[in-house]
Amino acid sequence: MARKVCDFCLTEGKGLFSGLEKLKDGHYICRNCRSKIEKYGLPVKYDTFQCLVTAQPHMQDMIMTAWLENHSADQILYDLYPLPDILLHEGEHCLNAIEATQTIQKDDLPEELYHANSIAEIRKKNIADVPSTSSRTGSMKVKGMLYETEVALYFISDSYVNCHRLGYVLKDRDETDRIMVQTKKKSFTYIVKNADLFFLRERMYRKVNGVLNNKDTNLIYISNDNEVTITPGIYDIPKNLRPGKYEVKPVNALGLHVRDQLGRVTDYYEDDISIDLSAGGSLESTGEYKLKWIGEMDE
Repeated sequence: MARKVCDFCLTEGKGLFSGLEKLKDGHYICRNCRSKIEKYGLPVKYDTFQCLVTAQPHMQDMIMTAWLENHSADQILYDLYPLPDILLHEGEHCLNAIEATQTIQKDDLPEELYHANSIAEIRKKNIADVPSTSSRTGSMKVKGMLYETEVALYFISDSYVNCHRLGYVLKDRDETDRIMVQTKKKSFTYIVKNADLFFLRERMYRKVNGVLNNKDTNLIYISNDNEVTITPGIYDIPKNLRPGKYEVKPVNALGLHVRDQLGRVTDYYEDDISIDLSAGGSLESTGEYKLKWIGEMDE
């Protein structure tokens, strides 16, 4: 008789008290995977993010790809990225909505307090961009909600609104209790639960968005041997783009990220003149950019 295994981590149950539990959907789960799923506040069932948080990090991209191959991208978008309780701009999707806390200097609190009732109503004049502080003297903690869409990252509190371009969010960090944003002049740290799940949701959305955009349109528009225009999607190097140094001109600057063959992510900033694309890596775009090949990568 075949032994039962955990459908999440594939650990084999041994003996009478193996710890495997049969879920209502018919899948089996071990105590360790149940504990991990509950830690992330997810329903204990066999689903996308439950599989991702119980998987080894090097297996996560493979699981995402397999899930997309076996499920409709439209259905994944509907199931995993529902509308939040706050109104978005038309056509905008909510990737993440989590409670967050920011520590700031009391003196940085805006004189005119502003609370946004919806993301759709936020204008440039409403954005305070209050930076974080590491000093205990004269500091205060501000509670709010952190919303991420494919356009921006918003921190909405009862006192002020911060808004950040996604390219300024720091990724691939060891901390799982914070999300950090670094611009040239200011630093922002938002204390959250399970920051790793936050970034998993973002990565999954990029893949879903790439599939959706590839249904009816080409992802790459070639001008000549050295110039291309890319739209939202994931581009493997050298399968889709040849390795080398590229000059970048944003058309719709919603996000451009380079992932090398070791899995390290580098974000493109609007004031960057060029990017380096090495063989074995990939280029992930959530916007539209013109790329011009200008030579081999620097040694």
